[in-house]
Amino acid sequence: MKYTVIIPAAGMGSRMHMDYNKVFIRLGDTPIIRMTVEKFEADPDCEAIHLAGRKAEMDTLWEMLQGCTKVKGIHEGGRERQHSIHNVLRAIEPADYVFVHDGARPFVSQHTLDDLKASVEMHQAVICGVKPKDTLKRISGDEVEETIDRASVIAVHTPQAFQYDLLMRAYQNAAEKNLSVTDDSMMVEALGKRVHVTASTYDNIKITTEEDLKVAESIMKKGSE
Repeated sequence: MKYTVIIPAAGMGSRMHMDYNKVFIRLGDTPIIRMTVEKFEADPDCEAIHLAGRKAEMDTLWEMLQGCTKVKGIHEGGRERQHSIHNVLRAIEPADYVFVHDGARPFVSQHTLDDLKASVEMHQAVICGVKPKDTLKRISGDEVEETIDRASVIAVHTPQAFQYDLLMRAYQNAAEKNLSVTDDSMMVEALGKRVHVTASTYDNIKITTEEDLKVAESIMKKGSE
């Protein structure tokens, strides 16, 4: 199978106390966004990479991604992540399958990609994630209401993989109904469609905080060894 990937790349580093885009942070000598893009450059089934970014950062993104031959477009994002992805969906050529992946998640494994590809051909909508390591509690204010069975939940990662027409219908439905979502699979769920799950890895972190940067450096060190 072949797919196109959409990578939103407009996140600021406010939780890291930075006043610039967190995907521009370098791990070693490489910007996070380039590390992320190179995961898909290396996957033979990825045909095209499209990014969503801020208008003022387009030139910087192109500069950071020089030599990435699968990058076919960098598109202006919208007010929220979901608007940015919808902008890109409407701009690209239709594909059989579309993956959506966070720009600040540079450690997705090829094994995770392979599992997503195999599953989306069968199920049309697939997410990946990991089992929580901690005990989970549902709370109200400062009181515990119940303990949640960890076996019944996952921490959701990206990429998320979809049949193109299904994802486009989901975004159109969300726009018409003014739905506010935190990930793409919620839009598919809003259509009444089932979303399937494959395993991710605990290394597939999203770099959001200063602590995440330290974890990222540890992952890189582990990989080099």
